[in-house]
Amino acid sequence: MACTLCGHKCRVDRMGGETGRCGAGKKVGFSSALIHPGEEPFLSGQTFSHNEDKIINGSGTIFFTRCNLSCVFCQNHQISQSAQQGQDIEIDQLVEIMFRLAGAGAYNINLVSPTPYAFEIAQALAIAKQKGLKLPVVYNTGGYDSLEALALMEGLVDIYLPDAKIGRAPDADPQEPDARALRLFGARDYCEVNKAALREMKRQVGHLELNSQGLATKGLAVRHLVLPDNLARTDMLLGWLVENLGADLYLSLMAQYFPTNKLAVGYNPEFADMPGLGRPLSVREYERSMNQAWEMGLHNTFTQDLESASKMLPDFTKEEVFN
Repeated sequence: MACTLCGHKCRVDRMGGETGRCGAGKKVGFSSALIHPGEEPFLSGQTFSHNEDKIINGSGTIFFTRCNLSCVFCQNHQISQSAQQGQDIEIDQLVEIMFRLAGAGAYNINLVSPTPYAFEIAQALAIAKQKGLKLPVVYNTGGYDSLEALALMEGLVDIYLPDAKIGRAPDADPQEPDARALRLFGARDYCEVNKAALREMKRQVGHLELNSQGLATKGLAVRHLVLPDNLARTDMLLGWLVENLGADLYLSLMAQYFPTNKLAVGYNPEFADMPGLGRPLSVREYERSMNQAWEMGLHNTFTQDLESASKMLPDFTKEEVFN
């Protein structure tokens, strides 16, 4: 069966023993599972007890290995661009992990970087739901998903949380490669694939719906990481989101850019023409993006403290990933 789960559509026969461009093969690449305190409030909720210094609830997060993108500043690069910190598991093991998180008090089952394993995840979700899994399922993706992958998720996923990583310049030909998207994310057609995916996600689940506790039960919310020097063309992206998905869209406007992965030393000569990548986001840059979102009518926008950039860096070599 030729793999067409993401925009690369490398069409390898993974069931026949081949591995895709992302490195995924027959089995599910699994890194870790935990109750995550640092997701958006509508996923993690109130994550700390007032009486004890410990996490008491949050998002039941499952981290998969071998992302289909290759973001040069990826904070999860230890598992997204290398499988050394993970293991390959079977579908029944994935089902067991979901129920373990549910039993630990998770508000939802949060699938992070699931795209390469959409076929196996769909099977696991169908089994889990037949066995009584009631928690909302979150498809937490880099946004480079094919329509074929999303068709597998319809009726199984309750909440879509995709990235929208970069906007297209208004005078750019959509048929031409986007050199910046290729350099930063490893996908020259990221914008076109992402736009089609976002529209399909909204068609399936609509806008985000929250319960009386402020927790998401269904719908679409979009994440966008603001980059220094407007390298993500945030202004262009926000305009497209309003025009195509509506001002009622829930947007997580992230300030947590931090030079890591290929930018870990703060300077990489490969990106000398993009000096902003070697430093954290400035307050002025982030405020500018917040103001743009508000002025465009995106009032359902979640924002971050810039200090979160260094506070929530994961380390997948440790048992406590976020400590």
